[in-house]
Amino acid sequence: MKKFLYYTAATHRFLRRNLAFITELFLASFLSFAWYLVNGDRTDVMICYGFTLFLSVMLITRLINCIDSDWKRTALKGMLLIVTVPVGILELFVVYNYGAILGAGVVGALLETNLNESVEFLRMYVGPLEIACATALLVIVYLFHRKKLWLRVPWSGRTAAKLTAVFLLIASVYTIRMIAEYNEIFYRPFLPVHRFALALDVAVENMLAYNELRKEAVTEIKLTRNDSRIQNVVFILGESTNRNHMALYGYYLANTPKLIELKEKGEIAVYTDVVSPHSNTIPVLQKLFTFSHNESEQPWYKYNNLIDIMNAAGYKTHWLSNQESSGIWGNVAQYYGERSDVHRYTRLRESREDEGILDEELFPLIDEAVANRGPEKNFFVTHLMGGHGLYYNRYPYSYHKFQEKDIKLNVNEANKLIVAEYDNALYYNDFVVTEIINRFRDMEAIVIYLPDHGEAVYDEGAGFAGHIEENANRHMIEVPLIFWASEKFREKYPEKWAKILSCTERPYMTDDMIHTVLDLVDVATGDYEPERSIINRDFDNQRVRMFDGADYDREIKEDHE
Repeated sequence: MKKFLYYTAATHRFLRRNLAFITELFLASFLSFAWYLVNGDRTDVMICYGFTLFLSVMLITRLINCIDSDWKRTALKGMLLIVTVPVGILELFVVYNYGAILGAGVVGALLETNLNESVEFLRMYVGPLEIACATALLVIVYLFHRKKLWLRVPWSGRTAAKLTAVFLLIASVYTIRMIAEYNEIFYRPFLPVHRFALALDVAVENMLAYNELRKEAVTEIKLTRNDSRIQNVVFILGESTNRNHMALYGYYLANTPKLIELKEKGEIAVYTDVVSPHSNTIPVLQKLFTFSHNESEQPWYKYNNLIDIMNAAGYKTHWLSNQESSGIWGNVAQYYGERSDVHRYTRLRESREDEGILDEELFPLIDEAVANRGPEKNFFVTHLMGGHGLYYNRYPYSYHKFQEKDIKLNVNEANKLIVAEYDNALYYNDFVVTEIINRFRDMEAIVIYLPDHGEAVYDEGAGFAGHIEENANRHMIEVPLIFWASEKFREKYPEKWAKILSCTERPYMTDDMIHTVLDLVDVATGDYEPERSIINRDFDNQRVRMFDGADYDREIKEDHE
């Protein structure tokens, strides 16, 4: 008993001397995951995790104190806090907005496509309330250190030592329970810093793949079939467009009048059950225009891409983009652009530069490309900003049609405003898409409109707005797929158009889109699989559509219906 009391007293003195460091390191590592567990109705796990983590932080501190140098101890503790606190705050931000912990999808969303979008991503979620909370937190931390408040806590003497003993006993019991009952926690990264490091590694690996492309990308094309005759094939690559927010798909606000008019005229085929393989731009583009898909075993750049194939088939290829022309992190879309015969951007801008350029800035580039098109066959890709946040940057004031009062979701007024802005962005997008279509109206042309991924906009209630891989809901991957055919196309290829119209209800994931495009233009390589083309009679409608390890039809779709 005397030895126990002796060690308890020693532990009490250790805690008192090191309380500031232990508390800060513990809270920075604990709060975000604790919040995540509570949101998932796992409060008991959270308590066990808290006690286990606190004992771990005590052990780490004790080991640091064994270093026989004051400045080395201080430096090491400082480095731990400098690394841990910002990452802990970042994960708090992620849990607050997404109900998820740090993962590659979160880090990728901050780094993907271009830096300006990452800045907009932050601006969307960091408002006055968040700034006030962060400021208050910084003030508390400053006063805690400045006044050395931990030394003013009245916990000395035998009573305090006994309380310390009780605490250690309880912490030990919960730690044993943690190991025995909730050991699955140990099979995932235990700390925010660890989670961030792993996520950053994956995200950076994706971005570095751009550099690998130039060195390792497969560029040799061997066509096994080339019966292509269609004069103009246009692929409108959208951005962050949730079909559930389009009147064309039954949304309650009239934000797609022009597309509805085209449908009533029988000029478009509207596909109703299409999802993207990811909810971030980079991983989608890695699959959308290559033979890589969710079941692939090789890196995506080891497969032929659509641009090279269309070049080999005799098409003059055009890449026309309202997104970045270059970036310090690289860009998969930039690679496709460089593989095209013509690649033009609305601005020569780097990742960190964007003045909220509207998608209509593409119209002169499209007009120029049409005027200078090849004499026989042309393939056009137009890359939009679409519905990417901040939403009010995506449309001119004249398209500010919907307001908070029009939104029926059970969310606060601030969130209703964001939803209204998103619906206005899609209202403007309706204009942009149909104006692009009109530029090919008098030609033999087929137009495909497909966004990279969707966007959640408080559709599940309080929720959040944006797109993320982790903790996904269906709105982030349910996208529109629309085919438009000119009158000349419909007259020349009536069987193709009939086939396109007959397949609109088939279930599809867009990592197989390259097969559909090649099927449409009667081109094939050794990697082409007819069962992956949504318009082919051999289409496999039993394929399991997996998203982030979950079966879309059985887990994601059904859980949100």
